[in-house]
Amino acid sequence: MTATPITIARDQTSRLILLAALVLGAVYLLDDFGLGAPYPLNVFIKAGGVVLLGVYALKQGRLWLGLGLLAGSAGDAFLALEPTQQALGIVAFGIGHLIYIGLFADQWRRKGNRGLPGYLATAVIIAFGAAMLVALQPHFGELRIAASIYNGIILLMVALALIGRAPKLAVIGALLFLVSDAVLAWRMFAGMLDWAGPVVWVCYFGGQACIALGLSHPEDSART
Repeated sequence: MTATPITIARDQTSRLILLAALVLGAVYLLDDFGLGAPYPLNVFIKAGGVVLLGVYALKQGRLWLGLGLLAGSAGDAFLALEPTQQALGIVAFGIGHLIYIGLFADQWRRKGNRGLPGYLATAVIIAFGAAMLVALQPHFGELRIAASIYNGIILLMVALALIGRAPKLAVIGALLFLVSDAVLAWRMFAGMLDWAGPVVWVCYFGGQACIALGLSHPEDSART
């Protein structure tokens, strides 16, 4: 089937919302280089970009997608607070991923699966996630149960994205999210990879943006 281009935004207002989201995402990247806005303004900048992605999705008529993005923005805010609210952040992101799981499962239900390549890719991802979970267990402390459940949720989200015939952009977003969370977990819980802040943010925000765009207009994407 011949691919058709994804319609990024159908109207000027949607394009401006998306542009503003990308600007806020780029501005928050400065925070990792010591050039960010002072607290608590940086909290609003960090969460604001994903809030606008959620508003963008809602304007396209994607209620659940918008709610998933808004849950992610709440997670952003919790982690940016001083002191950071890790438990609440994990819960908020977990809710967002549960919504994404439902959306990717619906793509699978409506469009079918990718066959053997999708299952093989999923097996690799699950093996990676299981190995990382085992390695991080000693570092989770009081958040062991919550972090382990969250790990399972995000792996399920990525698995459904890979197995089902979701838009390529949304699949890329799910994979970027996995990379971001893996690097963040090593930095947050194990105290390693102090240099990885920009990597975490670029992969995270890029993942949210790709999911927002890919699932806002799934009818515009070819079955892949």
